[in-house]
Amino acid sequence: MSERHNVYRRHICLLVATAAAYSMSTLFSAMKPVLLTRFVEEHGWSDALAGLAVATPFIGIAIAAMIAPLTSKVSVRSLAIVLGIALIVSELASAYVHAYATGLIALQLVGGIAVGALMGASSRQIAMTEKSGPLFGAADMVGVLLMSSMIAGVGWAVGEAGLRGGYLVAALIASVLVVFMLPYRGAALATDDSKPASPLVVTRQGIAVVAMAVVFITSSGLGFTYMFTIAQGLGASYAEAGSGIGILLLVSALACLAGGWVSERVGPRRPLAVAFVVCALGWYGVVHATALTMFYVALVPAVLALQFNFPVLLDLAGSLDDEGRWGAIAAPLQTSGFAWAAILAGAIVGEFGVNAIPPATAIGMAICLVLLTQSRAPAMSQLNASST
Repeated sequence: MSERHNVYRRHICLLVATAAAYSMSTLFSAMKPVLLTRFVEEHGWSDALAGLAVATPFIGIAIAAMIAPLTSKVSVRSLAIVLGIALIVSELASAYVHAYATGLIALQLVGGIAVGALMGASSRQIAMTEKSGPLFGAADMVGVLLMSSMIAGVGWAVGEAGLRGGYLVAALIASVLVVFMLPYRGAALATDDSKPASPLVVTRQGIAVVAMAVVFITSSGLGFTYMFTIAQGLGASYAEAGSGIGILLLVSALACLAGGWVSERVGPRRPLAVAFVVCALGWYGVVHATALTMFYVALVPAVLALQFNFPVLLDLAGSLDDEGRWGAIAAPLQTSGFAWAAILAGAIVGEFGVNAIPPATAIGMAICLVLLTQSRAPAMSQLNASST
Protein backbone atom coordinates (compact mmCIF):
# COMPACT_ATOMS: atom_id res chain seq x y z
CA MET A 1 0.00 0.00 0.00
CA SER A 2 2.90 2.28 0.82
CA GLU A 3 4.54 1.60 -2.55
CA ARG A 4 1.28 2.30 -4.36
CA HIS A 5 0.97 5.56 -2.45
CA ASN A 6 4.50 6.53 -3.44
CA VAL A 7 3.81 5.81 -7.10
CA TYR A 8 0.63 7.86 -6.94
CA ARG A 9 2.50 10.75 -5.31
CA ARG A 10 5.26 10.62 -7.94
CA HIS A 11 2.67 10.71 -10.72
CA ILE A 12 0.99 13.75 -9.18
CA CYS A 13 4.31 15.57 -8.78
CA LEU A 14 5.30 14.63 -12.34
CA LEU A 15 1.96 15.88 -13.64
CA VAL A 16 2.39 19.21 -11.84
CA ALA A 17 5.98 19.57 -13.09
CA THR A 18 5.03 18.79 -16.69
CA ALA A 19 2.01 21.08 -16.55
CA ALA A 20 4.30 23.86 -15.32
CA ALA A 21 6.77 23.23 -18.16
CA TYR A 22 3.96 23.24 -20.74
CA SER A 23 2.57 26.43 -19.17
CA MET A 24 5.92 28.12 -19.78
CA SER A 25 5.38 27.64 -23.51
CA THR A 26 1.79 28.81 -23.05
CA LEU A 27 3.23 31.96 -21.49
CA PHE A 28 5.05 32.69 -24.75
CA SER A 29 1.78 32.12 -26.64
CA ALA A 30 -0.07 34.49 -24.30
CA MET A 31 2.58 37.19 -24.72
CA LYS A 32 2.69 36.97 -28.51
CA PRO A 33 -0.46 38.90 -29.53
CA VAL A 34 -0.02 41.55 -26.83
CA LEU A 35 3.65 42.27 -27.45
CA LEU A 36 3.35 42.10 -31.23
CA THR A 37 1.17 45.21 -31.30
CA ARG A 38 3.14 46.96 -28.56
CA PHE A 39 6.50 46.66 -30.36
CA VAL A 40 5.03 48.53 -33.32
CA GLU A 41 3.48 51.19 -31.08
CA GLU A 42 6.36 51.69 -28.64
CA HIS A 43 9.39 51.31 -30.89
CA GLY A 44 7.97 51.76 -34.38
CA TRP A 45 9.23 48.34 -35.44
CA SER A 46 8.00 46.78 -38.66
CA ASP A 47 5.46 43.99 -38.43
CA ALA A 48 8.12 41.56 -39.67
CA LEU A 49 10.62 42.49 -36.95
CA ALA A 50 7.96 42.48 -34.24
CA GLY A 51 6.78 39.09 -35.48
CA LEU A 52 10.32 37.72 -35.31
CA ALA A 53 10.74 39.01 -31.76
CA VAL A 54 7.64 37.21 -30.48
CA ALA A 55 8.31 34.05 -32.54
CA THR A 56 11.92 33.66 -31.35
CA PRO A 57 11.04 31.75 -28.12
CA PHE A 58 9.32 29.08 -30.21
CA ILE A 59 12.40 28.81 -32.42
CA GLY A 60 14.39 28.25 -29.22
CA ILE A 61 11.91 25.55 -28.19
CA ALA A 62 12.51 23.81 -31.53
CA ILE A 63 16.29 24.01 -31.08
CA ALA A 64 15.90 22.39 -27.66
CA ALA A 65 14.66 19.21 -29.35
CA MET A 66 18.25 18.60 -30.47
CA ILE A 67 19.51 18.46 -26.89
CA ALA A 68 16.48 16.70 -25.37
CA PRO A 69 18.05 13.19 -25.65
CA LEU A 70 21.14 14.46 -23.81
CA THR A 71 19.27 15.29 -20.60
CA SER A 72 18.64 11.70 -19.50
CA LYS A 73 21.42 11.81 -16.89
CA VAL A 74 20.06 14.93 -15.22
CA SER A 75 16.96 14.91 -13.03
CA VAL A 76 13.99 17.07 -13.95
CA ARG A 77 14.38 18.93 -10.65
CA SER A 78 18.02 19.84 -11.39
CA LEU A 79 17.09 20.94 -14.89
CA ALA A 80 14.24 23.02 -13.47
CA ILE A 81 16.64 24.86 -11.16
CA VAL A 82 19.29 25.60 -13.79
CA LEU A 83 17.09 26.18 -16.83
CA GLY A 84 14.40 27.88 -14.76
CA ILE A 85 16.93 30.46 -13.61
CA ALA A 86 18.01 30.92 -17.24
CA LEU A 87 14.39 31.54 -18.26
CA ILE A 88 13.73 34.01 -15.43
CA VAL A 89 16.95 35.93 -16.11
CA SER A 90 16.19 36.08 -19.84
CA GLU A 91 12.77 37.61 -19.17
CA LEU A 92 14.12 40.04 -16.57
CA ALA A 93 16.91 41.16 -18.90
CA SER A 94 14.42 41.51 -21.78
CA ALA A 95 12.51 44.03 -19.67
CA TYR A 96 15.50 46.36 -19.89
CA VAL A 97 16.87 45.71 -23.39
CA HIS A 98 13.60 45.39 -25.32
CA ALA A 99 14.46 48.42 -27.44
CA TYR A 100 17.49 46.61 -28.90
CA ALA A 101 16.32 43.95 -31.33
CA THR A 102 19.53 41.89 -31.43
CA GLY A 103 19.86 41.64 -27.65
CA LEU A 104 16.16 40.93 -27.15
CA ILE A 105 16.11 38.18 -29.76
CA ALA A 106 19.20 36.54 -28.23
CA LEU A 107 17.63 36.59 -24.76
CA GLN A 108 14.32 35.21 -25.99
CA LEU A 109 16.16 32.45 -27.84
CA VAL A 110 17.83 31.43 -24.56
CA GLY A 111 14.47 31.45 -22.78
CA GLY A 112 12.91 29.32 -25.50
CA ILE A 113 15.71 26.75 -25.37
CA ALA A 114 15.32 26.51 -21.59
CA VAL A 115 11.57 25.93 -21.87
CA GLY A 116 11.96 23.41 -24.69
CA ALA A 117 14.47 21.39 -22.72
CA LEU A 118 12.19 21.33 -19.66
CA MET A 119 9.24 20.27 -21.81
CA GLY A 120 11.30 17.49 -23.35
CA ALA A 121 12.66 16.18 -20.04
CA SER A 122 9.29 16.10 -18.29
CA SER A 123 7.56 14.64 -21.36
CA ARG A 124 10.12 11.85 -21.42
CA GLN A 125 9.28 10.96 -17.83
CA ILE A 126 5.55 10.86 -18.61
CA ALA A 127 6.11 8.73 -21.73
CA MET A 128 7.57 5.97 -19.53
CA THR A 129 4.56 5.76 -17.22
CA GLU A 130 1.63 3.40 -17.66
CA LYS A 131 -0.81 6.34 -17.78
CA SER A 132 1.02 8.46 -20.33
CA GLY A 133 -2.08 9.38 -22.36
CA PRO A 134 -4.17 10.80 -19.49
CA LEU A 135 -1.12 12.48 -17.95
CA PHE A 136 -0.23 14.21 -21.23
CA GLY A 137 -3.85 15.30 -21.59
CA ALA A 138 -4.08 16.69 -18.07
CA ALA A 139 -0.76 18.57 -18.35
CA ASP A 140 -1.79 20.14 -21.64
CA MET A 141 -5.20 21.07 -20.22
CA VAL A 142 -3.59 23.06 -17.41
CA GLY A 143 -1.53 25.05 -19.91
CA VAL A 144 -4.61 25.87 -21.97
CA LEU A 145 -6.62 26.88 -18.91
CA LEU A 146 -3.87 29.24 -17.75
CA MET A 147 -3.60 30.97 -21.11
CA SER A 148 -6.52 33.33 -20.55
CA SER A 149 -5.22 34.55 -17.19
CA MET A 150 -1.73 34.94 -18.63
CA ILE A 151 -3.04 37.03 -21.51
CA ALA A 152 -4.93 39.18 -19.03
CA GLY A 153 -1.90 39.58 -16.78
CA VAL A 154 0.53 40.44 -19.56
CA GLY A 155 -2.04 42.74 -21.17
CA TRP A 156 -2.56 44.63 -17.92
CA ALA A 157 1.19 44.97 -17.36
CA VAL A 158 1.81 46.24 -20.88
CA GLY A 159 -1.02 48.74 -20.49
CA GLU A 160 0.46 50.01 -17.21
CA ALA A 161 4.19 49.91 -17.96
CA GLY A 162 4.67 49.11 -21.63
CA LEU A 163 6.99 46.36 -22.85
CA ARG A 164 9.06 46.52 -19.66
CA GLY A 165 5.98 45.72 -17.61
CA GLY A 166 5.08 42.82 -19.88
CA TYR A 167 8.47 41.15 -19.55
CA LEU A 168 8.62 41.77 -15.80
CA VAL A 169 5.27 40.01 -15.35
CA ALA A 170 6.53 37.22 -17.60
CA ALA A 171 9.55 36.80 -15.30
CA LEU A 172 7.23 36.67 -12.28
CA ILE A 173 4.99 34.03 -13.88
CA ALA A 174 8.05 32.01 -14.92
CA SER A 175 9.32 32.11 -11.31
CA VAL A 176 6.04 30.69 -10.01
CA LEU A 177 6.03 27.93 -12.64
CA VAL A 178 9.60 26.94 -11.80
CA VAL A 179 8.65 26.58 -8.13
CA PHE A 180 5.88 24.16 -9.11
CA MET A 181 8.42 21.97 -10.91
CA LEU A 182 10.66 21.50 -7.86
CA PRO A 183 8.62 18.96 -5.82
CA TYR A 184 9.12 16.28 -8.49
CA ARG A 185 12.14 14.25 -7.39
CA GLY A 186 12.07 11.46 -9.93
CA ALA A 187 15.49 9.96 -10.49
CA ALA A 188 17.46 10.73 -13.62
CA LEU A 189 17.62 8.02 -16.24
CA ALA A 190 20.77 6.09 -17.04
CA THR A 191 22.67 7.57 -14.11
CA ASP A 192 24.98 4.55 -13.96
CA ASP A 193 27.85 5.37 -16.31
CA SER A 194 28.92 1.74 -16.33
CA LYS A 195 25.65 0.90 -18.04
CA PRO A 196 25.12 3.61 -20.64
CA ALA A 197 21.71 3.98 -22.18
CA SER A 198 21.26 2.35 -25.57
CA PRO A 199 21.58 4.81 -28.46
CA LEU A 200 18.42 6.30 -29.87
CA VAL A 201 17.35 4.34 -32.91
CA VAL A 202 16.36 6.78 -35.65
CA THR A 203 13.50 5.08 -37.44
CA ARG A 204 11.13 5.96 -40.23
CA GLN A 205 8.29 5.73 -37.72
CA GLY A 206 9.91 8.20 -35.33
CA ILE A 207 10.64 10.73 -38.07
CA ALA A 208 7.09 10.36 -39.41
CA VAL A 209 5.49 10.94 -35.99
CA VAL A 210 7.56 14.02 -35.18
CA ALA A 211 7.03 15.45 -38.68
CA MET A 212 3.29 14.76 -38.39
CA ALA A 213 3.13 16.60 -35.05
CA VAL A 214 4.91 19.66 -36.44
CA VAL A 215 2.84 19.72 -39.65
CA PHE A 216 -0.41 19.35 -37.72
CA ILE A 217 0.26 22.15 -35.24
CA THR A 218 1.50 24.39 -38.06
CA SER A 219 -1.46 23.68 -40.36
CA SER A 220 -4.14 23.83 -37.68
CA GLY A 221 -2.62 27.07 -36.39
CA LEU A 222 -2.90 28.95 -39.69
CA GLY A 223 -6.45 30.05 -38.99
CA PHE A 224 -5.69 31.03 -35.38
CA THR A 225 -3.58 33.91 -36.62
CA TYR A 226 -6.59 35.51 -38.31
CA MET A 227 -9.47 34.52 -36.00
CA PHE A 228 -10.01 38.08 -34.82
CA THR A 229 -9.73 39.45 -38.36
CA ILE A 230 -12.42 37.08 -39.60
CA ALA A 231 -14.71 37.79 -36.65
CA GLN A 232 -14.37 41.55 -37.09
CA GLY A 233 -15.18 41.13 -40.77
CA LEU A 234 -18.48 39.61 -39.70
CA GLY A 235 -19.34 42.60 -37.53
CA ALA A 236 -17.89 41.67 -34.14
CA SER A 237 -16.01 44.25 -32.14
CA TYR A 238 -12.57 43.36 -30.79
CA ALA A 239 -14.04 42.93 -27.32
CA GLU A 240 -16.89 40.72 -28.55
CA ALA A 241 -14.56 38.54 -30.56
CA GLY A 242 -12.13 38.28 -27.65
CA SER A 243 -14.89 37.25 -25.27
CA GLY A 244 -16.33 34.58 -27.56
CA ILE A 245 -13.00 33.13 -28.57
CA GLY A 246 -11.70 33.26 -24.99
CA ILE A 247 -14.66 31.26 -23.68
CA LEU A 248 -14.21 28.70 -26.44
CA LEU A 249 -10.51 28.31 -25.64
CA LEU A 250 -11.34 27.71 -21.98
CA VAL A 251 -13.93 25.06 -22.83
CA SER A 252 -11.56 23.46 -25.34
CA ALA A 253 -9.20 22.58 -22.50
CA LEU A 254 -11.51 19.62 -21.82
CA ALA A 255 -10.58 18.27 -25.25
CA CYS A 256 -7.03 17.81 -23.96
CA LEU A 257 -8.30 15.42 -21.29
CA ALA A 258 -10.50 13.67 -23.85
CA GLY A 259 -7.54 13.17 -26.17
CA GLY A 260 -5.43 11.54 -23.48
CA TRP A 261 -8.33 9.34 -22.34
CA VAL A 262 -9.23 8.18 -25.86
CA SER A 263 -5.59 7.53 -26.75
CA GLU A 264 -5.20 5.25 -23.76
CA ARG A 265 -8.31 3.21 -24.58
CA VAL A 266 -8.43 2.89 -28.37
CA GLY A 267 -4.91 3.87 -29.36
CA PRO A 268 -3.78 7.10 -31.02
CA ARG A 269 -4.03 6.44 -34.75
CA ARG A 270 -7.78 6.27 -35.44
CA PRO A 271 -8.56 9.34 -33.28
CA LEU A 272 -5.80 11.27 -35.03
CA ALA A 273 -7.16 10.41 -38.49
CA VAL A 274 -10.66 11.56 -37.55
CA ALA A 275 -9.39 14.76 -35.93
CA PHE A 276 -7.32 15.65 -39.02
CA VAL A 277 -10.44 15.59 -41.18
CA VAL A 278 -12.56 17.43 -38.60
CA CYS A 279 -9.91 20.15 -38.28
CA ALA A 280 -9.80 20.79 -42.03
CA LEU A 281 -13.60 20.97 -42.26
CA GLY A 282 -13.79 23.26 -39.24
CA TRP A 283 -11.42 25.86 -40.66
CA TYR A 284 -13.23 25.77 -44.00
CA GLY A 285 -16.43 26.67 -42.14
CA VAL A 286 -14.72 29.39 -40.10
CA VAL A 287 -13.26 31.21 -43.09
CA HIS A 288 -16.40 30.92 -45.23
CA ALA A 289 -18.89 31.82 -42.50
CA THR A 290 -21.37 34.51 -43.47
CA ALA A 291 -22.59 35.24 -39.93
CA LEU A 292 -21.06 35.29 -36.47
CA THR A 293 -23.14 32.31 -35.37
CA MET A 294 -21.77 30.24 -38.23
CA PHE A 295 -18.26 31.44 -37.38
CA TYR A 296 -18.47 30.28 -33.75
CA VAL A 297 -20.14 26.97 -34.65
CA ALA A 298 -17.38 26.16 -37.13
CA LEU A 299 -14.69 27.33 -34.72
CA VAL A 300 -15.70 24.67 -32.18
CA PRO A 301 -14.46 21.61 -34.15
CA ALA A 302 -11.45 23.55 -35.47
CA VAL A 303 -10.24 24.46 -31.98
CA LEU A 304 -11.23 21.21 -30.28
CA ALA A 305 -9.36 19.15 -32.89
CA LEU A 306 -6.15 21.01 -32.06
CA GLN A 307 -6.50 20.58 -28.30
CA PHE A 308 -7.59 16.95 -28.66
CA ASN A 309 -4.64 15.96 -30.85
CA PHE A 310 -1.88 17.65 -28.84
CA PRO A 311 -1.64 14.98 -26.09
CA VAL A 312 -2.45 12.17 -28.53
CA LEU A 313 0.54 13.08 -30.68
CA LEU A 314 2.78 13.21 -27.61
CA ASP A 315 1.50 9.83 -26.44
CA LEU A 316 2.17 8.30 -29.86
CA ALA A 317 5.71 9.71 -29.96
CA GLY A 318 6.40 8.48 -26.44
CA SER A 319 5.35 4.95 -27.38
CA LEU A 320 8.06 4.58 -30.01
CA ASP A 321 10.82 3.62 -27.58
CA ASP A 322 10.94 2.29 -24.04
CA GLU A 323 12.88 5.28 -22.65
CA GLY A 324 10.54 8.00 -23.93
CA ARG A 325 13.21 9.71 -26.01
CA TRP A 326 11.00 10.27 -29.03
CA GLY A 327 8.49 11.92 -26.70
CA ALA A 328 11.24 14.22 -25.41
CA ILE A 329 12.08 15.21 -28.99
CA ALA A 330 8.47 15.59 -30.13
CA ALA A 331 7.27 17.86 -27.29
CA PRO A 332 9.39 20.94 -28.10
CA LEU A 333 9.26 20.44 -31.87
CA GLN A 334 5.48 20.05 -31.80
CA THR A 335 5.12 23.26 -29.81
CA SER A 336 7.34 25.13 -32.27
CA GLY A 337 4.58 24.63 -34.84
CA PHE A 338 2.82 27.67 -33.36
CA ALA A 339 5.70 29.86 -34.55
CA TRP A 340 5.79 28.35 -38.03
CA ALA A 341 2.00 28.75 -38.25
CA ALA A 342 2.20 32.50 -37.61
CA ILE A 343 4.99 32.95 -40.14
CA LEU A 344 3.36 30.78 -42.82
CA ALA A 345 -0.09 32.29 -42.30
CA GLY A 346 1.27 35.79 -42.84
CA ALA A 347 2.94 34.74 -46.07
CA ILE A 348 -0.15 32.91 -47.37
CA VAL A 349 -2.64 35.64 -46.52
CA GLY A 350 -0.31 38.36 -47.78
CA GLU A 351 -0.06 36.65 -51.15
CA PHE A 352 -3.47 35.03 -51.61
CA GLY A 353 -5.84 36.44 -48.97
CA VAL A 354 -7.67 34.86 -46.03
CA ASN A 355 -9.63 32.51 -48.30
CA ALA A 356 -6.40 30.64 -48.98
CA ILE A 357 -6.26 29.39 -45.37
CA PRO A 358 -8.74 26.46 -45.75
CA PRO A 359 -6.99 24.85 -48.75
CA ALA A 360 -3.60 25.36 -47.08
CA THR A 361 -4.95 23.72 -43.92
CA ALA A 362 -6.46 20.86 -45.94
CA ILE A 363 -3.12 20.23 -47.66
CA GLY A 364 -1.43 20.10 -44.26
CA MET A 365 -4.01 17.63 -42.93
CA ALA A 366 -3.59 15.46 -46.04
CA ILE A 367 0.16 15.36 -45.40
CA CYS A 368 -0.59 14.36 -41.80
CA LEU A 369 -2.76 11.47 -42.99
CA VAL A 370 0.05 10.24 -45.24
CA LEU A 371 2.55 10.48 -42.39
CA LEU A 372 0.12 8.66 -40.12
CA THR A 373 0.33 5.61 -42.39
CA GLN A 374 4.10 5.58 -41.81
CA SER A 375 3.89 6.04 -38.05
CA ARG A 376 3.19 2.53 -36.81
CA ALA A 377 5.74 1.71 -34.17
CA PRO A 378 7.90 -1.35 -34.80
CA ALA A 379 7.93 -4.18 -32.32
CA MET A 380 10.43 -3.82 -29.48
CA SER A 381 12.31 -6.85 -30.82
CA GLN A 382 12.89 -4.94 -34.03
CA LEU A 383 14.11 -1.92 -32.13
CA ASN A 384 16.50 -4.02 -30.08
CA ALA A 385 17.80 -5.76 -33.17
CA SER A 386 18.36 -2.43 -34.91
CA SER A 387 20.37 -1.09 -31.98
CA THR A 388 22.79 -4.00 -31.81
